[in-house]
Amino acid sequence: MHKLLPDGLILRSLSEGHATDRERLPTFYNTVFNHDEGEHVQTAFGYWIGDLMDGHPTVTDEDIFVVVDPSKDEQIVSATLLIPQVWRYDTVELPVGRPELVATDPAYRNRGLVRALFDAVHERSAALGHNVLGITGIPYFYRQFGYTMTVDLGQYAVYPLASLQDAKPDYVPAFRLRPAVVEDVPQLMTWTAHFARERLLTTVRTADEWRYELANRAPGSTQTVQYHIIINAEGNGVGYLAVMRFRFDREIFNCLAYVVGPESSYLATFEDVMRAVKAWAPGHYGDLPPMMGFGTGIHDALARLIDRTIGGLVRRRVYSWYMRVVDPVRFIHDITPVLEARLENSGAHRYTGDLKIGFYDKTGLTLTFEEGRLTDVVLAPASGNFDISFPWHTFWNVVFGQHTYDDLRNVLPDVWANSKSAVLLDALFPKKQSWIIPIA
Repeated sequence: MHKLLPDGLILRSLSEGHATDRERLPTFYNTVFNHDEGEHVQTAFGYWIGDLMDGHPTVTDEDIFVVVDPSKDEQIVSATLLIPQVWRYDTVELPVGRPELVATDPAYRNRGLVRALFDAVHERSAALGHNVLGITGIPYFYRQFGYTMTVDLGQYAVYPLASLQDAKPDYVPAFRLRPAVVEDVPQLMTWTAHFARERLLTTVRTADEWRYELANRAPGSTQTVQYHIIINAEGNGVGYLAVMRFRFDREIFNCLAYVVGPESSYLATFEDVMRAVKAWAPGHYGDLPPMMGFGTGIHDALARLIDRTIGGLVRRRVYSWYMRVVDPVRFIHDITPVLEARLENSGAHRYTGDLKIGFYDKTGLTLTFEEGRLTDVVLAPASGNFDISFPWHTFWNVVFGQHTYDDLRNVLPDVWANSKSAVLLDALFPKKQSWIIPIA
């Protein structure tokens, strides 16, 4: 891709083959993010982009975009990229695009460069067949590019590692940790799939992607994760732990995943695993972070165990992913098997008729059902008697399980529904947690 922008700037992908772009990109990211986030970031973002440029299982040179200033020796002044991946919505797998590493030199901001880059990313994402995109980022900013803040993100619970009492000298733990190796990949995939059944949106990793996570990331990258297998007294694995140092808060040791398969339970493993983490962390991070954070989507049993620990905290308010659905009609068609399964034996079992959903912008969707089967999805007419209406993009907060219709109505009285749609919405789109550890 190659586009001429105002002021003589040029937007292009790495696939254009300019060697200076590849050479300069790590330094560009380190410089911009050190300016924005502080010197503690150091070279971590440079390592991350180095991984993405060389050997990443889903990213190619066509997915990485830069804006350069020819008048200043082709200096990179803005950049972003796309990380293709697959997520699962309940039982349906969906190709997803993840824009990331959005950065602009402070001297070139407020010139529309990010908008131009997102146009390029969206064009590339469409070519790859993505109908859904997700990005993490600062409040409100990405709404201007068609994204809405929905799906929980961030630190959900905090456990006080520093106050955890040591076991008695004669105590023999029933569970220990060992570093995960590539030979563990099949079992890691099995445990992940086992837990994913309890969540709405989850990430699907191929065996190659798992091997990359375990063995091919630069140690200094912001995305380097330490994976551990939870093993029982017989030496057999029962689950896994994924941990990393939280770059924004040096007091927090972040747990991205704590997954136990059918071989054991969270209740049985929790105390031994926390003690094992407390013993392991100082040797790898130089000190013991006083707190261990747990991301959204963890098992309910873990949340209860943390919440009932002195000094433990389960947050009632978390941040959100930005999500973008390009074609709502296509998306509803894609998740039809999920919707039909939800209707079965619900309060709207074998429903026949329409569900008309409006968006207050003279657009909407009409879903047509016959005996509980979704037979058609069309764009609703510009004017019509809608069964329910959502302002802005709040419909997706319901579709992605973050809020119910009633939750939204408590804040936005213009989320209006008749009795039929209230029953159908509850059946079709129940509130349900997601567990997203995206491909990075």
